[in-house]
Amino acid sequence: MIQVCYVSRSNKPMSAADLLALLSQCRTNNTEKDVTGMLLYGNGTFLQTLEGEEDVVDELYDRIRQDPRHDEVQLLQRKDIAEREYSEWSMGFDQVSDESLDEVEGLRDFGSVNFNFKTLAGNAEVVHSLLEHYRQPHFDQVLGELEAHDRVIRHLRGSMAKMRDRTALAQLALEGITEASRKGQPSEPLIRLCESALEALKRK
Repeated sequence: MIQVCYVSRSNKPMSAADLLALLSQCRTNNTEKDVTGMLLYGNGTFLQTLEGEEDVVDELYDRIRQDPRHDEVQLLQRKDIAEREYSEWSMGFDQVSDESLDEVEGLRDFGSVNFNFKTLAGNAEVVHSLLEHYRQPHFDQVLGELEAHDRVIRHLRGSMAKMRDRTALAQLALEGITEASRKGQPSEPLIRLCESALEALKRK
């Protein structure tokens, strides 16, 4: 298996409805192809990690490079892996914010304005810190008390990470409905996406 990480510029600001559509497509396709990973978005910038069988991931990355939704795509890392780091997610997601970035260990004074193509493309340490932070929640005090119970720790981390992912999905759905309502255009595709998001939130 391999793991690929890239950063790209969005060719336009992504609305909540745009992100919901993208996530729905990613999760459906990735489940079929047994691809897992993480997608972060903020400030018109995507940071994504993909992992799976070599030919599948390479083909997916080539399609992403040609996707017109991206103005520019830069490969940050491609490496062989023995096991998955994002096995819980067909595509984990979070929309970065100043509040969430404040919690990233080792990134002092790093806000959403710094989450951009130029900064991420030229700083491997920043990328590593971001991916480590969003890959799993940091509840060190609680987890420290359970240090001897590895299985319980893995279960808790996975549950907490899934909870954060579902919260981000619900936020996108609400933002999409709000945007559409202001325009007086709650379109059928948006309603279907929100129904899909609701189904995902109901799953345990």
